[in-house]
Amino acid sequence: MLEIKKPLELIGEFKRLDTIVDFNHPRIELDMGCGKGRFTTELAKRHPEALVMGADIKLDRLRKLNGKAARAGCGKVEALHCLGWELFGFQLPDLSIDRVHILCPDPWPKKHHRRNRMLSSEFMYRVTRKIKKGGSLHLSTDDLPYLEWMKTVTSQLPCLEPDQSVLEDIADVQTEFEMNFASQDKPVTHLGFRVLA
Repeated sequence: MLEIKKPLELIGEFKRLDTIVDFNHPRIELDMGCGKGRFTTELAKRHPEALVMGADIKLDRLRKLNGKAARAGCGKVEALHCLGWELFGFQLPDLSIDRVHILCPDPWPKKHHRRNRMLSSEFMYRVTRKIKKGGSLHLSTDDLPYLEWMKTVTSQLPCLEPDQSVLEDIADVQTEFEMNFASQDKPVTHLGFRVLA
């Protein structure tokens, strides 16, 4: 078992991640809102050559991710304690990520709460700026109105082309939330996109 690392503290830090993390890897994956790290750890197992980053606002979840990664022998996992707006705004270098996963974000279903949704047009524009040309984006939700919202937002970004083939290597992997939803017979829809050159 590897030594359990501490999550990188990025909240309120005005620094670029490539000054503290080695981005010189053949592949870089980012699981935004990684939760307890089941999906992130599975990514690291399937792509041992890759740097796999799991980002979350909840520090206790990131500690669980680091524990799972260490027990699985996944040494190239970085847990990022951060805010999505800061991470995609200035902490990640442009064109640095091969694939971004944003899985089952809070749908904020009430109309007056929708302004809290992570996946606004502006946020998604920021996300696409961080993905390498030819890289990919993976979104999922169990909430049908949010699914329609995702489709609307992504259709407004000409750099994104729907492409489900970008999910073939992980089609059988479920997050903790997705496993929970499956036990309640709530299907989760996954959307894949290619970032055009």
